[in-house]
Amino acid sequence: MLRMEKTVFYALALMLLLALVTSSQQESHSQENSEEEHDDVKQLQNIVYQQVAALTEIKVKMENMEKESTAQTGELVDVKKELESMKKQNNERPKVAFSAGLSPGQKGPFNVETTLIYSKVVSNIGGAYNPYTGVFTAPVKGVYYIRFTAAAYNTNSNNMGVHLYKNSDLLLHLGEAQSDGLLRHVSSGLVVELLAGDVMYLKLYTNYALYDDNLLRNTFSGFLLFTS
Repeated sequence: MLRMEKTVFYALALMLLLALVTSSQQESHSQENSEEEHDDVKQLQNIVYQQVAALTEIKVKMENMEKESTAQTGELVDVKKELESMKKQNNERPKVAFSAGLSPGQKGPFNVETTLIYSKVVSNIGGAYNPYTGVFTAPVKGVYYIRFTAAAYNTNSNNMGVHLYKNSDLLLHLGEAQSDGLLRHVSSGLVVELLAGDVMYLKLYTNYALYDDNLLRNTFSGFLLFTS
């Protein structure tokens, strides 16, 4: 479009230039003995020269605009390619995230440390959490954020709290031993690096107890931050 407009502009300018030159020549030949008209021809010639100079300047500006437009088009193409590459990388990145809660009622106390099964699944993107065993299995090597909450009610005769495990290693214990008869809450989280196949789960310690209802007071959650 820019080239077409430039071509039309140059054609019109050339026509104007030819018309001015022709007019000046005709007037010069028909009135050769007139000094005044000779001066008019000179003025017309000066006007023509000025127009030529102006047209040349405009031509240079239009050529520069065309170069800038070409450069900007190239930059836009590069940006588009970069966005497409980022979109492709994001689509290829594994999507892993889950949250689940305990079923209503009191859990524990048990005479042995017991794995907690969070059967009320809120989300399980990627399907890496097993609601029948309470175990999250890392599908890929990466850095994950694992979080949990725990609650107990009217359990003065029992402590409340949980253990967080990675494979067979105890990573964290969090709980309360206060005997106040009120609803007690604890929560925490860790950033952990896991290999594909590593597992994370929570256990209820011996003689500890938890309580839940329809409000999801006890939850187990996690998601992939990035692969490594």
